[in-house]
Amino acid sequence: MTRRNLILAKAAVVTAIAVVSTFVLSFSIRLALGMPIDWLSWVECIVIPIVIAMPVASYIFHQSEMYKEASEALARSHAALSETHEKLNYSTSHDPATGLLNREAFIGHLARVGRDEECDMLLLIDADEFTKINDRHGHAKGDEALNRIAKALLYATRPSDVVGRTGGTEFGVILRGVDKDSAMLRAEMIRRQVETIRWMKSDRGSIRTTVSIGGAEMRGSADTAQSLRQAARCLYEAKQQGRNRVSFSYKLA
Repeated sequence: MTRRNLILAKAAVVTAIAVVSTFVLSFSIRLALGMPIDWLSWVECIVIPIVIAMPVASYIFHQSEMYKEASEALARSHAALSETHEKLNYSTSHDPATGLLNREAFIGHLARVGRDEECDMLLLIDADEFTKINDRHGHAKGDEALNRIAKALLYATRPSDVVGRTGGTEFGVILRGVDKDSAMLRAEMIRRQVETIRWMKSDRGSIRTTVSIGGAEMRGSADTAQSLRQAARCLYEAKQQGRNRVSFSYKLA
């Protein structure tokens, strides 16, 4: 049924009710007052409700339908706007290649975590000798390797942890509410998870990926920049010790 026919049908129902009500009320009054019921009474009880009720009811139902359509259109626009906002917010806070938080978003999380009194641990993770992968096998294979590392990080961390891509081949992880010993175990799990990634194949041979990891403690009273420097220095130590290692040992002077 079209909108016009629906409006007319509703108005006709209201008009019919008005006609019946007018008949009942008018005839009841006439009988109570002893007035005669002639043909004019019948015409008045039919014509007057139709002349008044039909256009008024049609107008009211038309306005109601217009309001309903406007509300539905507004709801659709709001939903589309919310979806666009979510997509925009996601695109501005996530790395398009890996789907992880980008550097700005990760640093933002790091700053918020740094204000908590809870003990957290920061891990900086860097892919080993990645330039050789790009040079020998091409950037497409390099991107695939980074995606595999990102998935391994997500697999080896908890939903409460924060994982981001902080640079070209560097990733960051915030381990929430863990001490140093637990963080070292988690970092070692991440290292092994990456190491056991199935080797990729290319026209120039197999590709194996490993990572080096540096860790630092974070507390509410600690300087976030200092935690970053310490984790970066531990990462450097892991590289110097032969790569594919975890280091938490370096202390800033």
